[in-house]
Amino acid sequence: MVIKKVVVAAAGEGTRMLHLTTNKSKHLIKVRKRPFLAYLLDNLFLAGYRDLVLVVGYKEELIGEFLEKYKPPLKSLKANQYGIKMVSQYEILGPKSKIYGTACPLMCVKDIIGKSPFVYLCGDNLYSVRDLKEMDLNGKYSYVAAIYRKNPEKYGVLLEEKGLLKKVVEKPKEYIGNLTNTGLYKFNASVFDKIDKIQKSSRGEYEITDALNLLAKDKKMKVKRIKDFWLDFGNPADIIKLSYFLKSFKKFKELFWKNRHFDVISYRARDVVDKAEAFIKRGQIVVSPTDTVYGLLADATNNKAIEKIFSVKERSKKKPIPVFVRDIKMAKKLAIINPEQETFLKEVWPGKITVVLKRKQRCGLAKELFGNKNTIALRIPDNKLVKDILARVNVPLTGTSANLSGKGSLSKMKDVLEQFEHERVKPDLVLDGGDLAKSSSSIIIDLTKKKPEILRP
Repeated sequence: MVIKKVVVAAAGEGTRMLHLTTNKSKHLIKVRKRPFLAYLLDNLFLAGYRDLVLVVGYKEELIGEFLEKYKPPLKSLKANQYGIKMVSQYEILGPKSKIYGTACPLMCVKDIIGKSPFVYLCGDNLYSVRDLKEMDLNGKYSYVAAIYRKNPEKYGVLLEEKGLLKKVVEKPKEYIGNLTNTGLYKFNASVFDKIDKIQKSSRGEYEITDALNLLAKDKKMKVKRIKDFWLDFGNPADIIKLSYFLKSFKKFKELFWKNRHFDVISYRARDVVDKAEAFIKRGQIVVSPTDTVYGLLADATNNKAIEKIFSVKERSKKKPIPVFVRDIKMAKKLAIINPEQETFLKEVWPGKITVVLKRKQRCGLAKELFGNKNTIALRIPDNKLVKDILARVNVPLTGTSANLSGKGSLSKMKDVLEQFEHERVKPDLVLDGGDLAKSSSSIIIDLTKKKPEILRP
């Protein structure tokens, strides 16, 4: 292997584990009679790494006692063929009250690592043997392992361009992407120069994100996607998840991985409009039943959301996307509507008729919606749920069908879930309306010409 050393950050207490960390760190919480840390070390050894450095802190003496008893899962591996070294973050930097943050473990290992490349990971995360092996990378670049998440707002979101990391944004309030940081890295020694330059963040912490962004600025960091899994061990519910994972992967998938990249709630749920509003206002994508077929709802004024709509549908950006409006008053803010047209719209809306109108140049909608055309397709759907969502968010929403471009429209929930289950880019929330009554897509009428023309009957 190219890389010899692996640094494991295991200094934290794990306060989200509540009372379970009163007398030990979360890394030593047992799952199926073994400490979590044992499973992580097992996979590192099975991946071929032999020189491990654990940066410890909270209840570090207990981790020391654990390591004295721990044996790698390879019977052929002799004691002189591997090493596990403990480094005390509290001794080097001081207690948590003095200095704290995700960059602190790296501050403790500069002299141990020297100029060699190394793998760095969080000690409360579990990765597959294959994904750990694939971080054994040579060359001038550092790497961050990434995975697509259904709720990116809870994580550090990675922005990339042609494989290079552009920026990491921690817990963004608006949707900017769903490729997230997994806390697994391959670093070159240059990372220590960046660690020396970072300052306390607004949270009063020294954060590894700032070092990643400095590497990204120098175009020295690439993004590598996780192929198998990333399991976070941060709260009591994760103990149950990991237990199922270790006992039966099939059962684990049934319970925790089905539709794992997006939330699914019933359209009858009392808080369904609240949830849809929250997702849409974050710039995320919602699948919803409409008066025709299942559609994709997103804030039509949000450029990032519209970019994701095109990605979710795998749709050419040359093709415009229709828009749902709350009422004719909202429609008149987006399109040029003469009195005769307004009279017609009052007769056919709400309903299954989409009209193409000349759009106003400064209508406030995302530019990519129009496909370089000076027209816009509008509709008021005759569906109570969608109308309630429109009233709540009070912005125009995309009114495109949920099917992938070139595929048939979707009216059954089973087909919706199966379509997106294995797609790279997925919607964020699915409102389960069951199987919809058979219906075709809306009729499209072009009102921009002297004589109205039916574009789709």
